[in-house]
Amino acid sequence: MENSNKSSLAKTFSIWFGIGALMFGTYCGANMASGVYASAYIVTLGGGWSLVWLGMFFAFMTFFCAVSLVFIRIYKVKNYNQYYLALYGVHKPDANPVIRGGVTIFFDIFTMLKGLVNVAATVALFTELMNALLGIPTLVASAMGILLFAVLTIYGAGFLRKFNSIMTISLIVCLAAILIAVIAIRGDVLVSRIGNFQEGLDWGGTTVKAHFLMFLSYCFNTSAWGSTLSNYSDQIRDNRDAIGSGVMIGVLVTALFAITGAIVLPFMPEVMKGTPILMICQNYLPGVLTAVYWVVVIFAVASTAPSFTFNFSNRWASVWKTEKLSHKSKFFILSLGFLLACGILSQVGLMVIVKKGYTLLGNIALFAVIIPIFISIPRMIKQDKADKLAAGKN
Repeated sequence: MENSNKSSLAKTFSIWFGIGALMFGTYCGANMASGVYASAYIVTLGGGWSLVWLGMFFAFMTFFCAVSLVFIRIYKVKNYNQYYLALYGVHKPDANPVIRGGVTIFFDIFTMLKGLVNVAATVALFTELMNALLGIPTLVASAMGILLFAVLTIYGAGFLRKFNSIMTISLIVCLAAILIAVIAIRGDVLVSRIGNFQEGLDWGGTTVKAHFLMFLSYCFNTSAWGSTLSNYSDQIRDNRDAIGSGVMIGVLVTALFAITGAIVLPFMPEVMKGTPILMICQNYLPGVLTAVYWVVVIFAVASTAPSFTFNFSNRWASVWKTEKLSHKSKFFILSLGFLLACGILSQVGLMVIVKKGYTLLGNIALFAVIIPIFISIPRMIKQDKADKLAAGKN
């Protein structure tokens, strides 16, 4: 009996941690690894307010991921299109075709916008890294990144995804090493700023109210993660697994924000712009950490851009009806066109993309995703009860 309980607990933990680790790896990409998320969202106004922002993010991330996973389990959706159709109640075959088509088109556009913002930020980071470390002109570096990502989308994206866990672990080890080095030289500054609500109010050139509203818009983006989780939720057995996995996601991703925030906080506001963690490594830490950090971030960048680009190209390659070009040629043209658009967008700068782009997406998500989620909760509860009643009768 005891062994059975241990086996059950191990299975439960593996489900919760597996989904939590998936989201951890997804968030542990270019923007997080560069420290831009930390400086733009978490430690912008000092160490005291950073605790408030971390608490806000944890609450939003946990709630929306848990509710989305429960929804996914009840309606048995397996991709983002099925997820949004069910969310709007037009998933059944007899649903109004006009509304059903409208939902599909809208969220195709919304998903493409998410890809543009994420990949543009990735191209911007790649450009900054190549310029800062190797002195490559920004336009040349941007062109190199676009071509590299286009090729990886066709030939290397699958390979990179298989080794995503290795890249994630490498990034965690690297960030831990950097944090230890930061504590060694500025641990006293870090301790003095954590919980201090006065120091830092003038760092970012913004007010608490303005930053709260901007960060709230960013938190609204967490409502859209259900569309991603629908692809990886086949092991969810019941509501307990769904809620537990949601909490695990919140804990792990918030911890990632906290670690990068702790690295950046002692050096604020000097590292407010650009790529904060790279600047810290170059100016304050041993050269070996800069080399290690550079390699790991390149891996994170290279695995992020092809994944988003693949989602776009894979969606539209099948729609492009022509016999004159092979599927691979159409795939490459679509990928290159998408990446060129991202390259143009990346010219506005990494920090601007993070602050403006994610705020825009968050505002869209408020009306397009968050409100439908709350409206769907009673319907979801009713459907769950009906399913349990039907299962009991059988």
